Amino acid sequence: MVRASFSTLGGAARDLLQVMRGAANRWSLGLATLELTADAESLLEGVPVQIYQPSSPHKWSSGVLAELSDRTSREAEKAWGKLDIPWSEYDAVHLTACKGTLEILPHIPAHISVHYHCLEPPRWLYEDILHRRPNGKLKRPLWLTNLIFTRQRRRDKSFVRRLINRPNASISGNSLWIQRRIHEVYGLAMNVNKANGEPPKRDAAGRPLEATHVHPVVDFKHWPASPDSNEKKELAAVENLPEHYIVTVGYISHGKGTWDTLHSLIGTDLTMVQIGGGDVQDRAELLQEGERIGVPVLCMPRLSQPAMCGVIRGARAMVSHARYEPFGLTPIEAMAIGTPALMVNEGGFVNTLSKVESGRLIARDDLAAWKAAYNEANDPEVRKAWAQAGRTYVEAYFDVSVQIEALEQLLIVN
Repeated sequence: MVRASFSTLGGAARDLLQVMRGAANRWSLGLATLELTADAESLLEGVPVQIYQPSSPHKWSSGVLAELSDRTSREAEKAWGKLDIPWSEYDAVHLTACKGTLEILPHIPAHISVHYHCLEPPRWLYEDILHRRPNGKLKRPLWLTNLIFTRQRRRDKSFVRRLINRPNASISGNSLWIQRRIHEVYGLAMNVNKANGEPPKRDAAGRPLEATHVHPVVDFKHWPASPDSNEKKELAAVENLPEHYIVTVGYISHGKGTWDTLHSLIGTDLTMVQIGGGDVQDRAELLQEGERIGVPVLCMPRLSQPAMCGVIRGARAMVSHARYEPFGLTPIEAMAIGTPALMVNEGGFVNTLSKVESGRLIARDDLAAWKAAYNEANDPEVRKAWAQAGRTYVEAYFDVSVQIEALEQLLIVN
């Protein structure tokens, strides 16, 4: 298993760690990383994993000059080369998309099967969404942004070409939406009828001819249907939690649609509780905008898993206006504990929610529909029906064993 950094424990990092926990009694596991935090290691919960990492965490270059020269990628490739990984002990390698992960590819022996879980083509390279302030204003002219990241785009595409030219390799998105994005960005064919984890068609040399997809999953141990004593204790320690609120999860940003979620609450008497951190300036501007439009905002500090579970469980709904979210793990987690999921009808959310009646998919600018959904999510009978349907759906399609079996289909190449 390879992930360059665990510095931000977002959905992708947590997904990888829970798969490792689930597969520990089924596979002999190693984890190669350049930056493993104590919080991330604790989520492994003591499972037997051989960890390969530098003696001290990798230092990531930053700044305009580093971006222009693609120094971060080149330094990551060198750092991977310094790790003493006994490749002869491994049959397959699973790469998870993250800054610096693909750079390990030149060091993996050619005979080893490689799967690249491309959670999304790097958005900062191929879209303008991450180059905007939370209110949508550009951070710099787009022509300048495109210039700054020219070398990085070329290098990223070069690594992907190198991957798909390997026999027994495969590349997957985490949803049909990202399977389509892989096609659009990298030119690899796609098939909308592909099942979760279904292997790609291959040429005579065993090289992949199309992209596929592997869904994220939920560890029900961390998302129980009913609160336990630990969750209740941790929740009681959370300060200033209002009585009526919605939860949105993700770093304060234009990409996560934080501003849109805030504005959807005008006139609802609901507080927006934001989990996931954010830039100090962005946080201040969010609080100021909330005060201006009359919507209270509570930005949460880092929460333990039981506390986060309790905060989400007590919410009117889990809400997201994220722009073309790759998959949408937050609605799955919300459904697992019985909280309504109200999501913008874009990107991976459409794949996540269209097959279950456990919330609503709503057009971004339809404020009347958002207000109606907030009212609907407050109806006890509706909540009960949505909770039952959501939990059943998640248990059927997003159990950890589902992803483990999907990965085996892609990694074990005959």
